[in-house]
Amino acid sequence: MLHAVILAGGSGTRFWPLSREKMPKQLLHILGDRSMLAMTLDRACALVPEERIWIVTTRSQASEIKQELHTLHLEKLQVIEEPAGRNTAAAIGLAAVRIHQNDPKGVLAVLPADHHIEEKDRFLELLHAGKRVAETGWLVTLGISPTRPETGYGYIWKGSRIDSLDLSNLEFDVFKVSRFTEKPDQETAEEYLRSGDFFWNSGIFLWRADQFMDEMKRSLPEHYRGLMEIGSLGDFSSNPDRVEEIYEGLTAVSVDYGIMEHSDKVAMIPASVGWSDVGSWAALREISEKDLNGNVVKGNVLAVDSRNSLLYGQDRLVAALGLEGLVVVDTPDAVLVCREDMSQDVRKIVKQLLDEGRDEALVHREVLKPWGAYKMLDRGEAYQLGWLDVLPGEQLSLKNHIHRSAHWIVVAGTATVTFNDRVVDVFCGEHIRVPEGSLHRVENKGSEKLRMIEIQTMSVVS
Repeated sequence: MLHAVILAGGSGTRFWPLSREKMPKQLLHILGDRSMLAMTLDRACALVPEERIWIVTTRSQASEIKQELHTLHLEKLQVIEEPAGRNTAAAIGLAAVRIHQNDPKGVLAVLPADHHIEEKDRFLELLHAGKRVAETGWLVTLGISPTRPETGYGYIWKGSRIDSLDLSNLEFDVFKVSRFTEKPDQETAEEYLRSGDFFWNSGIFLWRADQFMDEMKRSLPEHYRGLMEIGSLGDFSSNPDRVEEIYEGLTAVSVDYGIMEHSDKVAMIPASVGWSDVGSWAALREISEKDLNGNVVKGNVLAVDSRNSLLYGQDRLVAALGLEGLVVVDTPDAVLVCREDMSQDVRKIVKQLLDEGRDEALVHREVLKPWGAYKMLDRGEAYQLGWLDVLPGEQLSLKNHIHRSAHWIVVAGTATVTFNDRVVDVFCGEHIRVPEGSLHRVENKGSEKLRMIEIQTMSVVS
């Protein structure tokens, strides 16, 4: 059988300030009114039944991923949580171990959650062809036919055509991979394009579960032993401390470097499907619809005498005058202004923010929760002001804040508030105070969204 394994553990650095650690690129709506994960899941659902879709994400992002799945009404697929980020070899290995237990000959189609594919039908045809090749024991990758001398991608050097495969009516050519190459300089990238023998490394793979585990046993024995032990623990939740101990002990290594480069059974199928990894703000401008001056304008933006720029606004107006080749991205708590040709380096800003312990690298002021959303409006040394949206039928967990009191004002819906032994319904226009040290919870028993303004007072803001 064919399984779709979606890698959804991005760190949220390349599209800052829109992306954050808790809101990575795959959850952003940067190519329309749907998230990149939703678009990837649309392709995956056209490939396999929902029950054979596996999403691998980090534990820190699992809540946001599950909320997106709930919004998309996808309840049957499997979510695997990495205890910590350990790159793609370990992430894919977690899924491979689970699939291997029940379907050892099953083929994994490994799909990044945040890639753009223009030609969906052609892409699905390529994946089905790749499945047939993978079933014969090859590790298959899709090589993207280059359209320009790109220095931001790794490359695959095409070897000889594989004619020994007994695959009748296979529409696509299949080649052995000579080697993988790192991101080239400009001169080398131009040589690659002229030669016709080099393809962009898409990060899209197909292989049998048993074949992948055998290759891992040979090339990454430490990973193999650790992941096999994790697999023996059942659904990973029976002994979470041991799973975390094993997984965090694994070396962070990519599947390309750790396994593919050491195997002599790697095949490539050339692909021209309008692919982009959307790896930077510049890459987003390249594939987006532009105005007559080459600008990509999204949101509340006024552009005058500006050219070849990406301008992104939200609630407040972004007015651009006389700009050229710039990226301007406005969010409620941070604004990015940079040259487009430096947009790959936005991660340097994120690193400095993390080094300084600043929240702007981690979360937005508005944070999605399984029960709804919370948005921080203002904060000071001893107070925090925000609003809460609680979805119908949802509730917050029971809490006890020792050094914090809360004042809730209901502005839409009805709040059922529990604190200590009391249960009180608070209607629209009413308010309630929850004292320090009270065991409390709020619930929305109604059929409409509950919205409350929250004022917290405390000695130390957590």
